[in-house]
Amino acid sequence: MNVKDLITRAGAGIIYILLILLGVLGGRFTFLAVFGAILATGLFEFYRMVEKDTYHAISKIFNILMGVLIFLSVFLYIEGISTYALPAAILVYLLILIASSVFIRRHDIFHGIIYSVFGQIYITMPLSFLMLISYSYQNNLAGEGYAWVPVLALFVFIWVNDTAAYFIGSLIGKHKLIEHISPKKSVEGFAAGILFTLLASLIFARLYPEFSTAFWMGYGVVVALFGTLGDLFESLIKRTCAVKDAGHLIPGHGGILDRIDSLLVAVPAAYLYLILFLSF
Repeated sequence: MNVKDLITRAGAGIIYILLILLGVLGGRFTFLAVFGAILATGLFEFYRMVEKDTYHAISKIFNILMGVLIFLSVFLYIEGISTYALPAAILVYLLILIASSVFIRRHDIFHGIIYSVFGQIYITMPLSFLMLISYSYQNNLAGEGYAWVPVLALFVFIWVNDTAAYFIGSLIGKHKLIEHISPKKSVEGFAAGILFTLLASLIFARLYPEFSTAFWMGYGVVVALFGTLGDLFESLIKRTCAVKDAGHLIPGHGGILDRIDSLLVAVPAAYLYLILFLSF
C-alpha cells in the first residue's frame, strides 16, 4: 500500500470513527439518525450482494424501508410513544412477504423471501439491540433515559480487538485461525485481540466504576470473541457471493457492512451478557 492509499484509508477511518462517536455521544435522536442511516446502507449493501448474479423478486428498496421502519418502531417502543408500532411493522412486513409468495409467479420467490428475512435478522435486529443496550441500564449508569457508556465501550472494544488482531497478526501471525474463510486471520492475532481488549476493559473499569472490574473484563471478552465471529461470518457471506467487499462507500475500507460486521454478532451477545450479569 502506497503512502497516498494509506493516507486515504486513515482519513476515511477517522471520519467513520467520528461519525460513530457522534451517533453514540450525541444523544438518542442523533443515535437514531446516525444508526438509522448505517442500517439503511448496510441493508442496501447486503441485498445488493445477494442480487449479484440474479435479480430477486422481493425489492431491496422495500426491504430497506421496512428495516428502517422496524428500527424506528423500536425507538418509539423504548420511548413509550407507541407500543403498537413495533408488532404492527413486523406483522405488515411478514404479511407482505407471504402475499408475495402467493401472487408473484417465480420459481425462486421463496429464495427472495429467505434473503429478505435474513437481512433483517442479520442487520436490523442487532442494531435494534444496540439501541436497547443504550436504554436498558440507565439506572446503573449516569442519568435517566439514554445512556451511552455501554455502547461506547462496545465500539471501543471492537476497534481495539480488530486493530490488535490485524497488527499483531501481520507481524508474528504464523498459525491460521480459519483459513478457508479468512486466510489472513491468525491464532496469534486472535489472542492479541482478546489481550488488548482486556487491557481496554481495565481502563473502562477505572473510568466508570459504576460496574465492577469483573463486569468490564467479561464484557470485553464477550465483545472480542463474538466480534471476531461476526467478522468471520461476513467473510463467509462475501466468499459465497464472490465479492471482495460489501461496498465501496469508505475508501480503503470497503462498505458500511465491512465496518460493522463485528458489531452485528457482538451486539446480541453483549446484550445477553448485560442481562445475565445485572440479574445477579
